[in-house]
Amino acid sequence: MADLDDLISLTEAAERAGVSRNTMHLAAKGGLIKATRLGRYWYIYASDIERWKQEHYRQDMADIRRLRKHDEDTDPQS
Repeated sequence: MADLDDLISLTEAAERAGVSRNTMHLAAKGGLIKATRLGRYWYIYASDIERWKQEHYRQDMADIRRLRKHDEDTDPQS
């Protein structure tokens, strides 16, 4: 069984990883990062954050989404 002392909140995991809560939630829900759900709250295994970032997180895709959102928000034809 995994060490429960390694569990941190989803919010703290997102902060440590430098990503949004939503990104971390999707990774947990999709099984991309080692996590467990207790009731309605997700807890992430801190020791798995770096592996997840190396194997699954793509900063370039996050940047593209952010730029698209910005373009949509500033487009005068919207």
